[in-house]
Amino acid sequence: MNAANFSVNDYVVYKGVGVCRIEAVESKSFDGVNTEDYLKLVPLSSGSSSYFVPVGNAVGRLRKPMTTDEVNAAIDDSENGEIRLTLNTKERRSEIDSILKEGNCTRIISLIKTIYLHTESCRSNGRKVLVSDENALRAAENMIYPEFSFVLGINENEVADYIGDRIERIRAN
Repeated sequence: MNAANFSVNDYVVYKGVGVCRIEAVESKSFDGVNTEDYLKLVPLSSGSSSYFVPVGNAVGRLRKPMTTDEVNAAIDDSENGEIRLTLNTKERRSEIDSILKEGNCTRIISLIKTIYLHTESCRSNGRKVLVSDENALRAAENMIYPEFSFVLGINENEVADYIGDRIERIRAN
């Protein structure tokens, strides 16, 4: 995909920010010398913030949001991917960071399920849940829930139930 595929009012996913609307293409000089064209992005999560991405660097930083079929396929495929996390907290954090950095939605869903089931097991057995696991769970959810919410046309707080219901239907078949 090249920058020519992006237009004003398109929705894009900006890595690390989430779903944004392209509000404008503006010529800017941030260094006071060179002028360059930038895509002005406004995140859906915060209409008061904006980000400027050089048109020439848009590819690799921006992508079109997933389709409903792609979201459902990611959820479906997550049932085939089991993630086993080590008990060593330093190695565990490294494994989790690697999965999050990779940005693969299917693996992130598998990670969310793994951490969620692990924390539920800890709680039911009276064991302490690691703060790092709780933080990783929130980080993983924050990476995919806003986009899934946007694509599916549901509230962000309904995404976990949507994923769970879809997984239950897969397991029932």
